[in-house]
Amino acid sequence: MQLGLLTLKRQKPIIRYGIFVIIIIIWYSLIYSPLNAKIELIKTEIQQQKLKIKNTNRRIRRLSNIEKMLNRERQELASLKRLLVKGDTIQMVATNIQDAFLKAASKVNVNVLVYRSGSPRKWRQYQLAVSIFNIKADIKQFVELLERIYAQKRLQRLNNVNISTIKKGKENSELRINMEIEALFLGEKAKHE
Repeated sequence: MQLGLLTLKRQKPIIRYGIFVIIIIIWYSLIYSPLNAKIELIKTEIQQQKLKIKNTNRRIRRLSNIEKMLNRERQELASLKRLLVKGDTIQMVATNIQDAFLKAASKVNVNVLVYRSGSPRKWRQYQLAVSIFNIKADIKQFVELLERIYAQKRLQRLNNVNISTIKKGKENSELRINMEIEALFLGEKAKHE
């Protein structure tokens, strides 16, 4: 009996360790392993969300840069539109070119012999209003007239300038100048943009 008691006493620690191991296995398989799997899944989802946030922030920066560029382009377009010669029709633009030219010519005492509207032309897909002038002036007056035209700061250009000289005495000479001034006409496109 003592032998049986001794074996029972020896078996109790083995049973305790066995129960402890079984509890650890049950705890690992029922609690730790599922929780660890959920934690890993949540970590993966967090990484995916961080990546989405990073991509979204990158896209927001890119779109804000595009918006800044677009606003800059709009401002440049608005400033260029202010430089256009005013007029709702191509004929009105040509008339406004003539009015500005006549005012500038009168301020520098240039004699305008003839002026008229020319046939509209094309520049790329846009139309150009054309005004033709025939003037009489000396070199100094002509230079002053060109400076005044340039000072108007309008989107217009001189085209087909023909100059002939008429001698008046030994020192003086008079210039006869035929010239065209062209201005960009955007028409309906400019109103809608």
